[in-house]
Amino acid sequence: MSEASVPDFILTPREDAVVRLLARGYTDARAARELHISERSVSNLVRSTMDKLGVDNRFQMGVALGLLSAVPMPPGMVPQPGRVGGADPARREVSS
Repeated sequence: MSEASVPDFILTPREDAVVRLLARGYTDARAARELHISERSVSNLVRSTMDKLGVDNRFQMGVALGLLSAVPMPPGMVPQPGRVGGADPARREVSS
């Protein structure tokens, strides 16, 4: 597979932060407050993430990110620690 045919799905730190918050059930407004950015910025970051993944809606984005975390990455495309798709051991929830 040529490098040109590999999708650009590596997220910026801001895209990553927004996606993680939305995956936890945050609304755009709550994510914006948490990150100290505007709701419009959250919306724009979601759109840029969807564009990178080639999807049309947030559901498809969630599915695509879930699949990317389950599929081995091609050489040179391994996600960085803390990126979308990897488990974050610092954020483990404890059941009571």
